[in-house]
Amino acid sequence: MTMKMIKHSLLIVLFLMAASAPGLAQATGSVPPDFSAKDIAGNKVTLSELKGKVVLLDFWATWCPPCRVEVPGLIDIQGKFADMDFVLISVSLDRDLQAARSFVRDKKMDWVHIIDLDAGGEIAGKYQVSYIPATFVIDRRGRIAASQLRGKELKEKIAELLK
Repeated sequence: MTMKMIKHSLLIVLFLMAASAPGLAQATGSVPPDFSAKDIAGNKVTLSELKGKVVLLDFWATWCPPCRVEVPGLIDIQGKFADMDFVLISVSLDRDLQAARSFVRDKKMDWVHIIDLDAGGEIAGKYQVSYIPATFVIDRRGRIAASQLRGKELKEKIAELLK
């Protein structure tokens, strides 16, 4: 990726963040929109079928510098909670799907990934995602417990819900 592309991507992310400053429409305590899509392994993923588990839904893209910064934290979260009733689903908003698949493989991002332009756009639309990274933590009852958490706060919220 050239410096010009990185600058362009950063400007897009900053613009989207500024344009959507009021926040995401999915309120804490609400039932999140259901979706079904195939992950990169070809397995069908349906959110409503994960009721009883804590789900972290992460919207991202490889061209998004803040998203890339979050990757080590997500790897840590997956490693810490993988053997519990926890599912991490990353929804890529990449247009270069092969680059996204390669990035996931190279970074050893070992969790559920939806890397499909149509499915990613549809799911992001349902969640009214207007900037990335965007995260939603869904509790065992199938309700949104938190959104837009990062780092330590995100990890602590997931740990609390898994108790």
